[in-house]
Amino acid sequence: MKKLAFNHYAIWLSIILTQAIPLAWYSLFSTRQAALQELAKYTQTSDTSWFFGISILGGVVAMYLLAWLFRRMTVDSAREGIIAGLLIGLAFNIVSLLTIEMLSVRPLELVLIDEGANALVFGAAGLVMGAWRKYEPEP
Repeated sequence: MKKLAFNHYAIWLSIILTQAIPLAWYSLFSTRQAALQELAKYTQTSDTSWFFGISILGGVVAMYLLAWLFRRMTVDSAREGIIAGLLIGLAFNIVSLLTIEMLSVRPLELVLIDEGANALVFGAAGLVMGAWRKYEPEP
């Protein structure tokens, strides 16, 4: 029986997507998000470059964990990958963050803007890893 292997190219493409999708998503909703968060009165110039390092590190950890889960689940197609990615993103990411943000009394529209990017990231990563599979050589 074929055993799914880590496809590092697919994983690193997914890591790039963890940075590109939120960039595009928030550029679409930046004005509305800033208005909902009332960010204008808190905007200041400071060194935030370390945020990107944390974001990339988080993407690496999340995508390798997703790839490991896909190996254990034996995801064998793009369809299975996108479904699994969305379900994993919903179960482990969006539900907990939705609860936290709603308990912080944030507007539902703001919560949906923030969580929409996460749903797209996990769905796209699931699609890439499900479609671009690699198997270990048979003995």
